[in-house]
Amino acid sequence: NMATRAASLLRSWRSRAGLASAAAFTSTAIAWSEAAPDTISDVEFVERPKEKWVEARTRAVTDSFIDWNAVDISFVDALRTLRSAYSFPLASMQELKAHFLSEAKAGLAGAPSSMRMLPTYVTSRVTGSETGDFYALDLGGTNFRVLRLTLEGDGKVGPVTQGKYQVPLEIKQGTGDDLFGFLADSVATFLATKCGGNPQGVMGFTFSFPTVQDAINRGRLIVWNKEFNASNVVGNDVVVLLQKQLHKRGINLEVRALANDTVGTMEAAAYCNNDTAMGVIFGTGTNAAYIERTANIGKWDGPPSEEMVINTEWGNLDMGNMMNLYDAAIDAASQNPGCQRFEKMISGMYLGEMCRVTLTSPEVLHGFSSTFAASLTSKLTERMSLPTALMAEIEGDASSSMDATGRALEKAGLVGATPRDRALLHEVCVNISTRAAMLSATAVVALLEQMGNADGCTIAIDGTVFECYPYFKERMEFGIEQLMGAQRAHTIKLVLAKDGSGVGAAIIAAIAKP
Repeated sequence: NMATRAASLLRSWRSRAGLASAAAFTSTAIAWSEAAPDTISDVEFVERPKEKWVEARTRAVTDSFIDWNAVDISFVDALRTLRSAYSFPLASMQELKAHFLSEAKAGLAGAPSSMRMLPTYVTSRVTGSETGDFYALDLGGTNFRVLRLTLEGDGKVGPVTQGKYQVPLEIKQGTGDDLFGFLADSVATFLATKCGGNPQGVMGFTFSFPTVQDAINRGRLIVWNKEFNASNVVGNDVVVLLQKQLHKRGINLEVRALANDTVGTMEAAAYCNNDTAMGVIFGTGTNAAYIERTANIGKWDGPPSEEMVINTEWGNLDMGNMMNLYDAAIDAASQNPGCQRFEKMISGMYLGEMCRVTLTSPEVLHGFSSTFAASLTSKLTERMSLPTALMAEIEGDASSSMDATGRALEKAGLVGATPRDRALLHEVCVNISTRAAMLSATAVVALLEQMGNADGCTIAIDGTVFECYPYFKERMEFGIEQLMGAQRAHTIKLVLAKDGSGVGAAIIAAIAKP
């Protein structure tokens, strides 16, 4: 009968989880602080100090809701499904690191690769002694920023004046003239309202999309991403398109340097700390730039130099069989199926969507109470209807009652969540974000290995996921420890370079030769 079948399935699941008995499991769940992490989970994790093991507490709280005598084991099945789907143990991290390095080396050599490894023509290191007034433009996501700043030397950046302009969806997906005309209009508004006129000067342009450069101030767009799709831009020089619109409006600023946001982030941090060797973005999208020895860039045929900053475009790394069924569903429904798969697994644009797709999948949805499941089904039918910010709010609720989670859900129109529902929802968020942090840590370690002797370097990171998502930085640090060992990992500094992409563009303009 059904009760016998349920008991059999439960024994099978408990056996796979490595649990001797329901009593032992319950004891572990209640006294989680006294137990090693791997005794309360059926997913492989490496033990670390218990005060740092955020996941252990989450899993113990969730597991405490299991009723081992219940006929309905859908809650247990939901737990096991999502833990298995988002498991990313050390063996997987090592496999990904090897794959990443293989793709990176192929990209540097000019061989077929999912990582473009684009030369940036930034061959001079920032010294921190550069001085003067400079301008910067920063386009890469929802907002377009215009900045004016003063470099004071001695690693100090003086007053920064900034204007922020939201890019409407119809502009993102209109024509190239519409887009670059909007950017030029925003610059004109900034100069008129913030600078009191129409000054002459040079500026850097942070353009956070895959671009192939043949000079520090020239670059052709390869492909759009992050929901941008303006026509007549792919294959064209974006500096020429921008400068044309600036000239039409009589604006006296010259685009001296074109840079990706990762390059800008790295240079902004390097102006203050010359140990900086990598710039990373974990925000709406994700990417990284690092300093490479020119001898390793097989496809480079430009002027000789010892080193050059490389824009990896790691968001496009082919994840192949490392994707789960939820990753595959998100990729298939996106505007660019088959592209940016690594980005879709870790970036702020997609984490909330990953949570939505997971929550509304039958195998996880059945783990919730019928009332809350109905609310999830009715409210989360549309793509991108669950923001990553809600995930962060849920995961940031450390209270045992999870009242803040309840309030956040009600505010989002998701009603009827029982304490068990809140615990399961919290665990969905933790599993998704933890895997994202492990993927991110693996990519960072792979680049450090590619650089050679990178111990003691600083990694400048910008983006709301790194800055604002609870425990993301700590989980990344733990992932780096797993791959490098604690002694080496502790020499690597992850620092927030907030809004570094714009400041960095101005700094690159300062060191670029006319």
